[in-house]
Amino acid sequence: MTNKSLEEHAGASKAISTKESKGSTKPPRKPNSVEAVKVAMRMLDKMALARRAMRITELADMMGETKPRIHRHLATLKEMGMVEQEHATERYRLGWRLFQLGEAAGAQFDLRYRAEPYLVKLRDELKQTAVLAIPINDQPMVIATSENIYARICVSVKPGNRPLPHCSAFGRLMLAYSSPHSQQTLLSETLVAETDNSLIDRQTVLDRLPLIRERLYDFAAGEMMVGINTLVVPIFRDGEVLAGALGIVGSIQEIPEPPLSSQISLLQKYAHELSSQMKSNKYQGRDSKL
Repeated sequence: MTNKSLEEHAGASKAISTKESKGSTKPPRKPNSVEAVKVAMRMLDKMALARRAMRITELADMMGETKPRIHRHLATLKEMGMVEQEHATERYRLGWRLFQLGEAAGAQFDLRYRAEPYLVKLRDELKQTAVLAIPINDQPMVIATSENIYARICVSVKPGNRPLPHCSAFGRLMLAYSSPHSQQTLLSETLVAETDNSLIDRQTVLDRLPLIRERLYDFAAGEMMVGINTLVVPIFRDGEVLAGALGIVGSIQEIPEPPLSSQISLLQKYAHELSSQMKSNKYQGRDSKL
């Protein structure tokens, strides 16, 4: 059965019997979304390696796929801005959306590179595990850590960790610099408690966000794990755009509630230096305090 006939068959009324499909008793195969993503990624890889605009026939031959299938994927990618089509030649090239994504990814890797020395400094000066996280859809993801090598019991936080938006210092800090729509969306579901100390009242979380923006830090006391506290400050780029968050994680004895002013000051000092490197003077008014 050709691709065209498959599409026509899939769109036909349920009233059509299986006998009318020329003896076939099997239902039409549903598109595999995972396979579709793989094909699209392979296609983008081929176009990136070629470094030039390509015809549908050329892509189909290189990938061992049919022209109709390649055309369908290209149409979707074009709609999303991932590829563009040249009017004169009808060839396809990589689109503007990939450039945007590449810039965003590059900025994240750049931040990790810049922040690594500061993570080590924080670990050595405060004797705590230092953590760097970035916002992904306004939610934190840890991308680098420097684990405490001085304590008898080390608090380990691994890259890839995703702290919850409502009951973690990293999560609330990201929420504080997100849009009102994003805040409402992320807090619209049932807020799960990780411990008895977890902040799970929606309005209380929302009321806390202006305070976070005002004082440029947030603190979580045993909200994700009993006996473990977290202190976090924002890192900015290009003026007031949130680039990430720098924090320390440790025991309640080492990071008390409220946190020590010396801990806040050192975190904000290093966040200020990082922000300045990325064209932000958000901490400028606090120079005398840092």
